[in-house]
Amino acid sequence: MKNTIETLYSILFILLGLSIPLSIAAANILVGLIIICWITEGNLSKKWKEIKTTKWMISILLLLVFYCLGMMWGNDHKNITWIIQKLSLLLVFIVFATSKFNQSTLKWGTLLFIFSTLVSAILAILINQEIILPLHNYIPIISSKNTISAFTTYNYHNILLSFSSLLCLFLFLEKKVQYRWILLMCIAIYSLSIFTESGRAGQLIFILFLGIYSIYYFRKNIIYSIGIICFLIFSIYSAHQFSDKFKFRVKEAKKKIQNEMIKTNSQNTDKNQNDIRIVFIKETVNYIKKKPILGYGTGSFGTIFKREINSGHEYLIHTTPHNTYLYVWFEVGILGLIILLSIFYFQIKSLSKLKYNFHRILLPIGFMIIMLFDSYLFSFILTIFYIYFFTVYNNYKIDKTT
Repeated sequence: MKNTIETLYSILFILLGLSIPLSIAAANILVGLIIICWITEGNLSKKWKEIKTTKWMISILLLLVFYCLGMMWGNDHKNITWIIQKLSLLLVFIVFATSKFNQSTLKWGTLLFIFSTLVSAILAILINQEIILPLHNYIPIISSKNTISAFTTYNYHNILLSFSSLLCLFLFLEKKVQYRWILLMCIAIYSLSIFTESGRAGQLIFILFLGIYSIYYFRKNIIYSIGIICFLIFSIYSAHQFSDKFKFRVKEAKKKIQNEMIKTNSQNTDKNQNDIRIVFIKETVNYIKKKPILGYGTGSFGTIFKREINSGHEYLIHTTPHNTYLYVWFEVGILGLIILLSIFYFQIKSLSKLKYNFHRILLPIGFMIIMLFDSYLFSFILTIFYIYFFTVYNNYKIDKTT
């Protein structure tokens, strides 16, 4: 029985790596099956001992408890069900962390993830260049929304490709695979897809990762450093010259910054002319100042904003402020925010004790950065991605070329 469950664990984990960029439904089912295996396996007392001795797991449980306590204060809890469902996904961290995945399972799960993001990137490029139609024309179960890049929405797709680039770059630079040219090919295709789409968070992370690596390798290997810088400059220049979406996003960002500077200098207080994200940030901060300690209660953000904020934007129906930190602070106060930050602090501390720690800690740091731009911790596919690869980064022993 034990061997059967371990084999099933491995199969499900590998398939999850394949499915994350391709299908939210499949990833959901696979996560559910892994949880069932975890419960069936037993040894709950042993697992609980492991949880109690791991600080970042304790922080996750504390955050969940604090959000449950947040139902006791405030009067606007319309989105309680939504936020609790999203937060409960963090328990998958604990399931994966207290499961035993062998090295082969971690390796194949990673390789299949790289393969599936590569397939997704190629299809997204073909769609963006109008060589093929959007995939819902061929596969009815894929959403027909215009925000779908290939299999997922462009912002999620873009971020997954950026983190895939980080992984491939590490494996290439540290010579951890035999056919390194394949990794360069993957990075080139990822970058082409990233810069022909509208996802700014993914583009920013891609630029940031390559910039960090160019600095890191400046003394270790100047050739690598120069190569990375040249590739980065070439990618940005080509995107600005040939990608209408990238060019539009850059112009749009410049225009918004200029408008904000003009309003600040002229002391213009007309909210109706503000960008929706700026409305979120300003109004969220204003509300936080009034109740910084405990916030307004679990599930309160969407209700309060819809009722009280006159922004002039018809689509102000969002349930989060497009910033994970402000969202948590708004709903459960500074104590909830501290608990959230402690999860990542202890995870970074855990990864920093391992070999190739510099490369490993870029995963949580990168995820913390994208949380500045949206509530990605409450997005199923990106949260599962982060849980999956934190499990890989925290357990895989990188000591030889495969």
